[in-house]
Amino acid sequence: MSEAKVYTTIAAEVSFEDVIKNSTFIGTVTPVGDVAAAQAWLEQLRTRYADASHNCWAYVVADVYRFSDDGEPGGTAGRPMLEVLQRRNLDRLAAVVTRYYGGTKLGAGGLVRAYSGTLAKTLDQAEVVTVRPRVQLVVHVPFTEMDGVHRFLDAWRDLHKAEPTFDAEGMSVVVKILADDAEKLALELKNLTRGSAKLNKIDD
Repeated sequence: MSEAKVYTTIAAEVSFEDVIKNSTFIGTVTPVGDVAAAQAWLEQLRTRYADASHNCWAYVVADVYRFSDDGEPGGTAGRPMLEVLQRRNLDRLAAVVTRYYGGTKLGAGGLVRAYSGTLAKTLDQAEVVTVRPRVQLVVHVPFTEMDGVHRFLDAWRDLHKAEPTFDAEGMSVVVKILADDAEKLALELKNLTRGSAKLNKIDD
């Protein structure tokens, strides 16, 4: 009934600052709900650190990922940062490592270590959380099934139920449930009401 998947991300935005051979590196990471949110946040960070030498970034949102070296030599910043996110199996996450150049060149290997290392240390400061997406469903049943369905929904683990509404054919109620449980709920409601229950997903 739903394509939403369980994923791992961080609870809130965190930052970490390090100095490597006179250059200041500032890592910042944040959870994001979608690609548009990731891009908007990246723009905020570019504005926040507009005077920096580089604002290198990477993000992962489900099967979409992007990265940028922002002027550093190709392959020395954005991709290593993306690989850090992927190795930790993190999703719905955007990351920026800001560099204020201090006058000492690091070389390609040094840049890779600086950007990936700063991001890794930033992530070490974050609380990692598992997100179990929810879906909203409209349940409609005839009046004859109303009491039984109320008891059934009240007993269901981790379900949020809105106030019901009524029409000439019966009762409708909006429920919010873990996406992984949606198909099981639908099946049990159909069995309980001998097929008279109707369920429709509400798009976010």
